[in-house]
Formats: sequence, structure tokens, C-alpha cells
Amino acid sequence: MKQELLKRYDREIDGSYIINTRVNNCSSLFNEFDFSSSLWNRDLREEFVAYLVDCVDEIGTKNKFVLQLSLPKDNKEDGFTEKFSRALTSYFLYLVHISRKSIKKFTNKIIFNFIISISLLIIIFITGRRIENTDSMLYMIFNEGLYIAIWVLMWPVFSDYLFDIKGELNNIKIYKRLLNVKLLIKYY
Repeated sequence: MKQELLKRYDREIDGSYIINTRVNNCSSLFNEFDFSSSLWNRDLREEFVAYLVDCVDEIGTKNKFVLQLSLPKDNKEDGFTEKFSRALTSYFLYLVHISRKSIKKFTNKIIFNFIISISLLIIIFITGRRIENTDSMLYMIFNEGLYIAIWVLMWPVFSDYLFDIKGELNNIKIYKRLLNVKLLIKYY
């Protein structure tokens, strides 16, 4: 199945896959709502970034790739390749930073929930030893309430790790591959 997906990409002589993008002008690669920054300091357009991320994800971690931009001849600009490479690197470094921040936030939440859960287990253990009448309805409700609270607190520990943190780690891996992508410019 994966080989079928990869057939849609052209290849370089060295076997690298080519992520080909054709645009009418270079400004269409950048966010049009960022008016205050110069063109080369703007965020990249979300659709373009999503396309690159999807392509790199399809190509996989073991395969090499290059990014080929096709631009009209009237958009020729001296130093375009270097400027756009810097813009790509800068933006993907920013995305790596954002993903790491998200991982830190999830990790803090996991640690907090884990500590509270362990504390509640200690309370259950201590109250079970100190209370003589553990068959009373009040104790049973208190005890079950604490077990439910522990379950509710521990569920995000597993779900955040399995889904959110792993997803962010995968994103970081893709962003890092895009940081120093070889850029080819073709004019039509």
C-alpha cells in the first residue's frame, strides 16, 4: 500500500522523492494576514505547511526527499532560494518550539494528575487502617468516591501520553526533516 502512495511522487536521479509545488507567485506561500512583517519573516500559509507535512509523512522517515517550487518566470528574484530556505527553517523551528511547549504542558498535567492520584491512594490506605468500622455506608461511599476520582485523574495520564504526546513527537520528527530540506526552484 505504501509503495502505491509513493508512486505519485517524481524522483531525483539519486532516488530522492520530489515534493512538487506550483504557485503563481511566491507570496502565495506565506500567510496573507501577516501584514506587519516583511515577506520573508511571515508565517507560512497553513495549507502549504499541511501539504508539506502530509507529503513527508507519506514519504516516511527512511526515504529522502526534496522540495521543488515551480514559479512563473516573472517572479525571478536574486537570492530567492536562500531567502525561502531561511523562511522554511525559521518557521519549522517555530513549530518545533510550539510542539515542545505542548509536550511540556501535557507532561506537567500528567505529573500533577499522577501525584494527586497517588495521594488519594495513600488517603484510602490510611483511612482503611484507622477507621474501625469499614462496613459503614459513609466509609464505603467515601472510599468509592476516592477510587472514582483516582480513575478520572489517571485516565488523562494514559490518553494524553498515547494520543497527544505521541502525536506531538511525530510532528517534531516531521518538522525536523523539513528544517533543512533541499530546495529546488523551477521557473515556467
